[in-house]
Amino acid sequence: MKEEAEKYTTVKKVIQMIKPGSKIFLSSGAAIPRLFVSEMTASSEQNLLDLELIQLVTLGEYLKTDLESNLRYRLKTFSTGESIIKRIQSGEVDFIPANLMEIPFIFSRKALRIDVAVITASPPDSKGFMSLGIASDVAKIVIKQAKLVVVEVNPAMPVTYGDTFIHIDQVDRLIESDLPLPERERKPYDEAMNRIGFHISNLVDDGSTVVLNVGRVFDAIAENLKSKKDLGVFTNVISDWVIDLVEGGAISRDRNRLQGGQVTTSYCYGSKKLYDYVSHNPIFEFHPIVVLANPLNIRRVNNLVSIMNVKRIDVTGELIIFYSGDNLLSGYESKLNFSVGAAFARNGRSIIVLNSVDREGRSNIVVTHEDEADMARGTLGVTRYVVTEYGVANLFGRSIRERVLAMIDIAHPDHREELLEKAKKMGYAYRDQIYSRENSENYPESLEIMKSFKQGLDVKIRPIKPSDEDMMRELFYQFSDEAKYLRYFSKVNSMPHKNMQRYVNIDYDRTLSIVGVLETGSTQKIIAEARYSYYEPDNTYELAFIVNEEFQGRGIAGFLLDYLFKIAKERGIKYLCASVLYENSKMIKVFKRGSVKPDINVEDGVIVFRYNL
Repeated sequence: MKEEAEKYTTVKKVIQMIKPGSKIFLSSGAAIPRLFVSEMTASSEQNLLDLELIQLVTLGEYLKTDLESNLRYRLKTFSTGESIIKRIQSGEVDFIPANLMEIPFIFSRKALRIDVAVITASPPDSKGFMSLGIASDVAKIVIKQAKLVVVEVNPAMPVTYGDTFIHIDQVDRLIESDLPLPERERKPYDEAMNRIGFHISNLVDDGSTVVLNVGRVFDAIAENLKSKKDLGVFTNVISDWVIDLVEGGAISRDRNRLQGGQVTTSYCYGSKKLYDYVSHNPIFEFHPIVVLANPLNIRRVNNLVSIMNVKRIDVTGELIIFYSGDNLLSGYESKLNFSVGAAFARNGRSIIVLNSVDREGRSNIVVTHEDEADMARGTLGVTRYVVTEYGVANLFGRSIRERVLAMIDIAHPDHREELLEKAKKMGYAYRDQIYSRENSENYPESLEIMKSFKQGLDVKIRPIKPSDEDMMRELFYQFSDEAKYLRYFSKVNSMPHKNMQRYVNIDYDRTLSIVGVLETGSTQKIIAEARYSYYEPDNTYELAFIVNEEFQGRGIAGFLLDYLFKIAKERGIKYLCASVLYENSKMIKVFKRGSVKPDINVEDGVIVFRYNL
């Protein structure tokens, strides 16, 4: 096409068209027009004075911000990651405070004038269409406002589907580049991140839509999600982990995209392998930020699981600090929008993940942020779960006191006692709250399993935790007076904090308690508990059971009995016994039907079952 050929030019000629004081928009992230930027920053042309370079996300060292460079151009950014704060505070970079949702309107309403737009796209096809490839942010809005539109045509830019195409008629000049796209090095994740990924996998059901981001912890999470089925991805940026999920069969090609199926994103940042993978691949669609990051759109996706990684969090789950390397793509603004949307989506879950300690061994769970208070950001109350390598804290609907205990459960063992003492001083916990480091270190995580019972009842089976105090008290008060009598052999009308906290604080050795936790949406409740405790006079371990009356008759008690048999045998315990009142016919049946046959005796009007393991 003659018209197309006439638009091709050189970077040098484009530079000559720029006037002093021009505002120049550069496409963001890995889609930066590298050839134009490198030649412009190296040019000594006298017209390149007092320029404003506007970019949503700046990656790498392509744009210098030293004093000499600032005489010719100045970077203006929306990026709010802590990595750029020092440059902003030193006066090297201008920062535009804006919510992610505001950015497209700032350009469309010309609150920020654009004289020149330089964006990267794939070469024109036979009909003159070019793809924006791996960055569908605000480029299509900007080219409508700019006086001069320049496209750096690069065959390395993948052709992606969705709202990514522009036409050569919208462009004034074309420059050719063969420079490779910026890539992200994929570094291996550590065992702590792998444990986080494992815990996350237990919160993601088949058929969910996940919000993952860029970083090692998301690589670990994706690895642990490969066994899932019918997943979808809905996020602002994808990386190489998405290949693992697609190739592993976790992402369904059949799910409707409007219902959260397949992969929908705005950005792509990773390896050349990833860029090649998304090219001409219909499972991927790229859409502008204004579409993807709108919580009103996000909340329409059912079963949405948003995962936000942070550097530090307080014990209430309300104040967080992001990593210094985070930017507009990976930082607070983008992730919070998805967290808010997920929190209000049907069956949605908003999750925060972090390592329990930093590189210096300091706790990443804190009572107050103290020296970092000016960097703390709010979560707007949407955090449902917090995950570390030590487990999951469910915060939904919980009081500050309950949250503190749950957060201490997942803190590093070296810091739990100190966190509790600080929380007591703040009034966040009972002053007589019990905590034993030795007990917490004995917690047998390997005993955590999922079990399906009659009528489709899925229950998490795990050892009891100190933070279960309130759920256990709730279980106690749900029972009738008769049920309490059958369990405790006397009339017990109340179970105050001082009694229940002793009950839930166990050593997991001489006393082991297993609870059944039912999760509905983001709410949890304990529906059953079974335990054995060492009784020294008889050199035996006594069994005790309690199952919510609503869920009796589904095989829960029988399973818990056999589970305790299995655990006791593995631990070398030889004898278990259980004492049951005559009136308790249901438990008598359970103890008779266990996988280990008992010796049965009657003592003082009580039926005693003795099990020789």
